[in-house]
Amino acid sequence: MKITVHRGAGEIGGNCIELQSGESRILLDYGAPLPKIDSATRKSVQATPEETILDIPGLYEPAPAPLDGIIISHTHQDHYGGLFAKKISPAVPVYMTAAMEELIRLTAQIPRGGKDLDATIRHYRKGEPFMAGAFKLTPYLMDHSASESFGFLIEADGRRVVYTGDFREHGNKKRAFEEFLSADMGKVDLLITEGTQAAIPSGPSEPDVMRDIESLVAGRDGALYVMCSGQNVDLLSSLGGIAEKQGRFLVLDGYIVLVLELLQRLVPRKSGRPLQIPGIGKKYLKIINTSATGKIAGMPRYREICEAMKPHLVSWEALNANIGRAIIPVRTSSTGWINKHIRDFSGAMFVYSMWNGYRVEAAFEEALRFFKAKGLPEFLIHASGHAYFSAIRKVVEARKPRRVLPVHTEHPGNFAWAFGDRVTVLKNGGSLEI
Repeated sequence: MKITVHRGAGEIGGNCIELQSGESRILLDYGAPLPKIDSATRKSVQATPEETILDIPGLYEPAPAPLDGIIISHTHQDHYGGLFAKKISPAVPVYMTAAMEELIRLTAQIPRGGKDLDATIRHYRKGEPFMAGAFKLTPYLMDHSASESFGFLIEADGRRVVYTGDFREHGNKKRAFEEFLSADMGKVDLLITEGTQAAIPSGPSEPDVMRDIESLVAGRDGALYVMCSGQNVDLLSSLGGIAEKQGRFLVLDGYIVLVLELLQRLVPRKSGRPLQIPGIGKKYLKIINTSATGKIAGMPRYREICEAMKPHLVSWEALNANIGRAIIPVRTSSTGWINKHIRDFSGAMFVYSMWNGYRVEAAFEEALRFFKAKGLPEFLIHASGHAYFSAIRKVVEARKPRRVLPVHTEHPGNFAWAFGDRVTVLKNGGSLEI
């Protein structure tokens, strides 16, 4: 079996790894490079299609050796964004879960002039092996900040490869990580592992974040604004739990509620019980009518869910009357409606719960300046969406791979230091055979 890292060998983001067995070939992820910061404007600049498109035989045009599939591990654009740079061949199936497909479609349609996902989609499910050409893949749910993230055992040519995708052990899905460690995968010839946080031995967990945020609001009045991703379901669930326990309410726009409802409907559960995430009908949940709410209300695909939201919409007057008990997740674009509609900031606090590197972007700096000008004290409370090196070490020790290939990292040398001659460090376009 031949493994080629087209992108993601020595940088974070843009993952695309090719596996070839005989004449059969698959790609693990097809991500877009992460946005860059323009030094003059400090604005985030998305990768152009030209920077995203990879010249891989069979991806866009027929090739002698077929491309038998693209396996998408989760719904972060640095793992699936290449699907939108240029229409891939309809003969190449793209494998993802049903929930991933829906969230990718939604994310692509939100911007003005948004796109649709134009590809041949096939679904996989947790724990159910499937074939892509000569490759047998078994998906394992992983703990990550994305709503669904999967690692894979990949078998072909009598060889076994484990691909972690993006993962961690310190989130609300820690049990998934433990199940991945304990799974009987047999002798592993190659472990392909992410290493975003390979320079950090350990750090705070999602339960730590929940305790710290709860300590801010317990026994006091004042709104709590939390800067976070609208798809960070672990954090949103923690905020919902705090709201319920502390007699507060969680204020969400229609976009975030739609994300949560799609997950409730599309993520399979053996128990049949609903996911333990905020949703329509929860007494502590209030929905506000922002521009994002209006945007998704105009999408016919989501009409049923949007109709279910209507009885739970809260007016700006009602929100202002109870603002001291509100927990409000925000994004950089939220400052517009906050400035227009919210009247009282007394006792309010601001929590920044995202990667600290975003703060150099102009939009984030403007948002932080906005809350500071309102007199809000700021607290940095965040758990990384990626594995600390202690968790990476646990994966290597549990799987006992013959070889280790780090990707999605700026610190490949840390792997060689920790795991010795088993480690192969490649550059983009480099290959190895097992």
